[in-house]
Amino acid sequence: MNRNASWLPDQPLPKFADKATSAAIVTHHFFPISPRTLERWPLTVRRPNKAVVYEVAELMKIAESRLEAAYAYKQMEGECYE
Repeated sequence: MNRNASWLPDQPLPKFADKATSAAIVTHHFFPISPRTLERWPLTVRRPNKAVVYEVAELMKIAESRLEAAYAYKQMEGECYE
């Protein structure tokens, strides 16, 4: 099984992507993620030839919603909160 992402940032987004490629796309556009994390996301899985692939449009929508829902705060230089 190919564990390397087959997508590079200067390429257009594919319609479908395997786990490693999906993780590379999310990492580039939103936040760092591992391919195994995608197994816990509510994504539609397709299995042509027994290989797991995800629809990139759905993946991007869920990643964006997770980023928007994430806790955000301003860092203050020199202050420590404990």
